[in-house]
Amino acid sequence: MDKFEIKDIVGKKIERYKSKLTIKELQLDVLLDITNAINHNFSTQTILEKFKRFLKEHLKIEKFALFSKSSQWRCVLSHGLMDGELGEIDVERDLIHLKEITSVTSHQNDSLKYFDMVVPVYHGDKPLAYLLLGDVSNDELNVSHIIKHLNFLQLLTNISVSSIENQRLAKELFKQEQERRELMEKQNEILEKLVQERTKELRAEKEESERLLHNILPEEVAEELKQKGFITPLRYNESTILFTDFKEFTATSAKISPQKLVNELNDIFKAFDHIMEKYDIEKIKTIGDSYMAVCGLPKESGTHAIQCIRAAFEMIDFLEKRKGRSDIAWEMRVGIHSGPLVAGVVGTKKFTYDVWGDTVNTASRMESSGMPGKVNVSEETYRIIKDHFDCEYRGKLAAKGMGDMDMYFVTSEKTSERFLLVKKYILDKLEKELPGKLYYHGLHHTLDVCDAASVLALKENIGKEKTELVKVAALFHDSGFIKQYWKNEVIGCEIAREILPKFNYSSEEIEGICGMIMATKIPQSPKNILEEILVDADLDYLGRTDFSSIGKTLFDELNANGTPLDEKQWSRMQIKFLGEHTYFTKTARKLREPEKQKQLERLNRVLIAEGCA
Repeated sequence: MDKFEIKDIVGKKIERYKSKLTIKELQLDVLLDITNAINHNFSTQTILEKFKRFLKEHLKIEKFALFSKSSQWRCVLSHGLMDGELGEIDVERDLIHLKEITSVTSHQNDSLKYFDMVVPVYHGDKPLAYLLLGDVSNDELNVSHIIKHLNFLQLLTNISVSSIENQRLAKELFKQEQERRELMEKQNEILEKLVQERTKELRAEKEESERLLHNILPEEVAEELKQKGFITPLRYNESTILFTDFKEFTATSAKISPQKLVNELNDIFKAFDHIMEKYDIEKIKTIGDSYMAVCGLPKESGTHAIQCIRAAFEMIDFLEKRKGRSDIAWEMRVGIHSGPLVAGVVGTKKFTYDVWGDTVNTASRMESSGMPGKVNVSEETYRIIKDHFDCEYRGKLAAKGMGDMDMYFVTSEKTSERFLLVKKYILDKLEKELPGKLYYHGLHHTLDVCDAASVLALKENIGKEKTELVKVAALFHDSGFIKQYWKNEVIGCEIAREILPKFNYSSEEIEGICGMIMATKIPQSPKNILEEILVDADLDYLGRTDFSSIGKTLFDELNANGTPLDEKQWSRMQIKFLGEHTYFTKTARKLREPEKQKQLERLNRVLIAEGCA
């Protein structure tokens, strides 16, 4: 063999190697491209497009179809096919038996007549896909060249289809996981709702239990019982007992139905309970038509007798006013005595807080020896109150089982004549000139603030002269509503400066009164003890059990006077106000702050339960 023949043979080998290298480079490029797409989690559509481009642009195959199976067989990729050319193919019938790369010409099947080759892809014994090839172009690449790529095509199809199937499974798993999480979240939501509802029920049951416990026991005693499981009886050296009883109750009750009788007593005793709360007096019990209360225990008080006298006057005044709206004109005797007592809880299943001692018996005798519409007190009580109240000595009267005893009728609280005159004048003026729709800031509010101021002044021990000035300020503090609804404190001061000189109040006293009125402007800003007493009295209801009913009147008033609010807005407004509010006097902080915090907690619970927090 000469050198030219050798050179020709070597040249052909080199060409074959170059051709093989080109094929391998092409296969490697495609493999890397699709593998990169898979690794970067490209979409199924992107992977199929890369696979399609290789068949169409590099192998010049003009017709192909790729069948893949997920839940069922379907064509996931096709190119160069006319309508209807795929419709005749049934994978289970026409392709499922093919295990190797097959020429269609060697496998007579009319449904595959548009294709030249079938490339099956298996994973073990499980068929994954079938690639159908047709119309191979002979311009640049002959059929033998295509055959060289068939094994690679099978590999590439396997990789692509496996990736697509993995993506599908991943999506399906993700969907299942998402559905599982959604189901768990739903179950957790339902469970949480059930827990919240049960917690709400348990809390309500607990609150109801505590409310019932506090209804029969003083708060301090109830707390001791919850913590220790028992109550230690205590002796109190200074206290005052109040007894009431209706005149001719037995005869009156025989003339009315049992239901009406119960309704009457409920209405009256409910009002009495509010009066007891107002004057910080502890109700002990009712026996038939008798009402018994004590002041000075379990919370000690240096003004226990005065508090009971004021409460007694208010109880009698309530019954007198009630005659106008009831067809029964109840009249009541009140007896009061001061002295030592023993207090404790009796019973194990049904608790009762009670008091014992001669003081109880003497107070009962003061009631039975009294007269309807009068407050009858003993010598011991008289000695305590004589500097604060005018009393009428009745002499020594027989008290059943106790012999003769000195007794007094309390006629009125000692008050200066100028105060009585100015009180009548301003109350008449307010009644005539206050505009309508003042459901909260009406005359009743002025009287309530005046009473609350009187109680605080007594507890803060500021003296009679300063107490009078605080009460005058209370009477005038809302008089500005006569002229305008908002920013009326200045107008109230103008009215006070105009009227008070006519009743012999000095310029210095009037300026002090105006300072108290201005201190009630929200936000409150008291600068001395008198101003603190008035601002605390003005918002005394925030720490009382009638907070909700009084708050409702303010809600109605605001809506009627240009501030439209719905109930949720009103609840949020109350929560904000209660949260920011503070009582200034030691007495109000002690008597009203605990109940105010309970009201705040209740409002927050209601708002949370309604899903509005």
